Amino acid sequence: MAVRYLGFFSISTKQWWFSTNTLKTILFFVFALLFISHKVHADNFNKYFIQEVTVCYDDVGGLTAANFFEQKCEQVSLDKVEPTSKLIWIGTSFDLDLPKLTDKPLGLFFSAKASGEFYLNGQLIGSNGTPSLTKEGEIEGVMDTVIYVPKELIKKRQNEWVVKLSAHHSRHTMSNFISFAIFTQYESPQDIVLRNYLPSFVPLGVLFIGFVFSCALAALQSKRQRNVLLPIFALLVALQLLVEVSRGLISYEYSFQDTRLLAILLLSILSGQCLLLYTIRSFVRQGQWIWFALSMSFTLVIVYFGATIEDKTVLAFQIPAGICLLITGYESYRKHALAIQHATAFFVFSVAIAAKPNAFLDIYYYYFVAFLLVFFSIQHAVAYKVEKSQKLLAQANAQRLQHALDEYKEQQQPSKIKLNLSGKIEWVSSDLICFVKGARDYVEITLSDGRCLLHNEGLAIMEDKLPATFLRVHRSYIANKHFIQSLEKLSSGGGNLSLTTGDSLPVSRRIMPKVKVQLN
Repeated sequence: MAVRYLGFFSISTKQWWFSTNTLKTILFFVFALLFISHKVHADNFNKYFIQEVTVCYDDVGGLTAANFFEQKCEQVSLDKVEPTSKLIWIGTSFDLDLPKLTDKPLGLFFSAKASGEFYLNGQLIGSNGTPSLTKEGEIEGVMDTVIYVPKELIKKRQNEWVVKLSAHHSRHTMSNFISFAIFTQYESPQDIVLRNYLPSFVPLGVLFIGFVFSCALAALQSKRQRNVLLPIFALLVALQLLVEVSRGLISYEYSFQDTRLLAILLLSILSGQCLLLYTIRSFVRQGQWIWFALSMSFTLVIVYFGATIEDKTVLAFQIPAGICLLITGYESYRKHALAIQHATAFFVFSVAIAAKPNAFLDIYYYYFVAFLLVFFSIQHAVAYKVEKSQKLLAQANAQRLQHALDEYKEQQQPSKIKLNLSGKIEWVSSDLICFVKGARDYVEITLSDGRCLLHNEGLAIMEDKLPATFLRVHRSYIANKHFIQSLEKLSSGGGNLSLTTGDSLPVSRRIMPKVKVQLN
């Protein structure tokens, strides 16, 4: 992991500036999108929400819309209505000023794990499946439906709305039986649901890009540093968001809602544990798997005691994020590298959960998880850049050391160079060669005794034969460093190399930096 070996103060000023300003840009981007998301909801068309209803339980099927309000039944908020194995009737009366509501066709958007028949002012206006006293007689309805409401049925005062419901195919009671009952303009129920999830497509794109980026980064990193937890984390959250948004993409029977919510809960547990494992492996030095097992067990126990499946889903990520905050906060106190940055990110995330726990899963969850992913990706990108720089520096140091060793060995025992001269072969000690000049397919070899030999090989081949004491200074010249006396830099960018023999060799502008490094 990056934080295992990378100290904050080992990052160069340029890299630190880059990472800091990139993070500021991401933060601005996230909060700007949050503001846009808020405006999308605030500027939406007018609605009338049903909040309080009267609930009557029908044991024998004797209730009707006409006699519903004559019964003495329980009054509860809509989200507190509980399903039973029998029929349920719910209803309320309300005032509706239609001209101020909308001038478009009117509809009733109803979202519930139930089949239902809908009545307005005593008239049946539509149905979603067929409610029944028994499971065999019930025809299962869809989770989200919109019922057309004729405007001529609407009264300004005392509209009576009644719904006959049954939920024999519901698999568990951990989630709300009824989610919404809204009088609004008539349109597809998927369009209404999707409008609520529309801002979440932005973090979906961020998560997808983060997944691809973190996969590429993991492939580039060394085996010791490679981190596959980030791409797994991005994939799990992206899948959770896709399952969440699927409600606005497809219409499904209400019994599938439980399966969908359980899938979201499972993905939330997995992504939370992935985040927890990432933090433990990054900051905990000893007993990592023991810490992970204890933290995971604690999380699962708390999730088990959650009241609703929505609460369980939030806790499945909230508890690991809180543990991560404690770990990074403690390591910040101990001056661990990068711990303060991670602790700050987890603190912001935890505050976001506490500030709006009910709306957290709809919008904020995915924005702030995307923010966490971007933050971690920046840290690992900087870490990879530093690791690559350190690796290149180590390679350069190794090459310089090897070069110095080769030069020392050459000084102690000069190598013999085989030369193919006209009519004969001669072996010349390398320490006698002053410089080599290219002459098309031949080279001219100048020796310290003043002789000039013509060797029938090209300069490139000759360069490979010469030991480390020789230096390429020009495309046509190779010099023995033992004979170099001085280097003069010219205004053109090149230079002149003066030898102890009195010869002067040109140094090309392209090779000049390498020559200066070698001579230093």
